[in-house]
Amino acid sequence: MATVKRYSIFCPKCNHKFPVFAMVPHTVDVNTWMKDKADNHDCKAYADQMAKERAPRPINPLKASKKGA
Repeated sequence: MATVKRYSIFCPKCNHKFPVFAMVPHTVDVNTWMKDKADNHDCKAYADQMAKERAPRPINPLKASKKGA
């Protein structure tokens, strides 16, 4: 069974930490791998994803009308 670890990688371009879940083999240098992930990080896509997650969800008008009745 594989062991998946959570790595918190810091992006120097956008100054954010982002999580990566990965199973890194023992033959790979983790520090080099993390630096490579930070260099290839898509800052705009991550910011768009975070904005979408934090945005308020619209209320379904059918459910809202039942609350008032």
